[in-house]
Amino acid sequence: MRINTLTTYDVYNYGASLQAYALMTYLQNKDNEVEIINFQPEYLTRKYDYRWVNPESKMSKYAITRTAYRILKYIQRQTTMGRKYQFDYFNHQILKETATVYHSFEELKKNPPQADLYIVGSDQIWNVFYEAGRDPAFFLDWVKEGKKASYAASFSYLEIDEANKRRIQKSLQSFTAVSVREFHGIDILSNMNITGTWVLDPIFLLSIEEWKKLMSPFNKKEKYLLIYDFEGNKELKEFAIQYAKTKNLKIYSINDTYPLLYAHRNFGCAGPKEFLALIYHCDTFVSNSFHGTAFSILFNKPVFVFNRHRHKVNSRMESLMTLFGLTDCILTDRTMYISALQKSFDYTTINQKIKSELEKSKQFIDNLL
Repeated sequence: MRINTLTTYDVYNYGASLQAYALMTYLQNKDNEVEIINFQPEYLTRKYDYRWVNPESKMSKYAITRTAYRILKYIQRQTTMGRKYQFDYFNHQILKETATVYHSFEELKKNPPQADLYIVGSDQIWNVFYEAGRDPAFFLDWVKEGKKASYAASFSYLEIDEANKRRIQKSLQSFTAVSVREFHGIDILSNMNITGTWVLDPIFLLSIEEWKKLMSPFNKKEKYLLIYDFEGNKELKEFAIQYAKTKNLKIYSINDTYPLLYAHRNFGCAGPKEFLALIYHCDTFVSNSFHGTAFSILFNKPVFVFNRHRHKVNSRMESLMTLFGLTDCILTDRTMYISALQKSFDYTTINQKIKSELEKSKQFIDNLL
């Protein structure tokens, strides 16, 4: 079967690239011809465009602040060009993309890629507070022939407004099957009279052995706690330092932007392969990253999670941790630190849960083929 997938993968985000790889690889392993649609709308290609300033930010208000922001952004981006090169290689050499690059919904509609099955997902493609969630491209409105389905799509938020609800409902009525990644997504679909299926994130579709084949070689010389912090979270820093001291661990950090001064080692140029290796070899993982947390669970690591403050996307993390009985590892209050320092992890029950839910998730996909 010829299959095209559509997701936000080329955005210099570890989870975005790796979830795209996982779904592609699982489908390829089923003897299908799979390509990821190379969709590059302007709103997804801004990360390394130092000239772009978010019009909703305070920095866009005056010419002098816009200029200062652009200078600082240019300097910062130059320091992470190694990271960019790692992602560019992964996204354009390891992932199998369509030869045609599409820049808009209109281009997709005018000259759509040909396939028997189109799968949209995974990740926050239906988050209406992001531009992707308002783009009809991610609801496959451009597909003329062939089956349409979603795999582990995420609304991210608990509720969506009526206008977007009506628009989404109309689009999804033509889908053969709809699946979402968070429990609350089922409720959102139900309110639209759309039947939905809950499934695991694509990263769980591949075994640990399959992920080990992809990850970069890593020479582990010491035990370490790994941090992946999107926001410079003060509570995360405080806990990580306390935990590392108690457990006699070094602190390593994966950085999208600036290095953490309290970390013993910073990895500012890590690509998706290095990201996997760092999590696989760590002794504890502390983060506010959904996919980082998902991989740490898959790899059976002690894991502690902090909520994101700037973006209200914590429901997806809560859904993940609730599924595996790890809600006590979401550290929302300093009073939880003492019990966290004493917590022991037994992954026997969690691995059984992964196995049972994985069978259902794979069955959802297999029913489409």
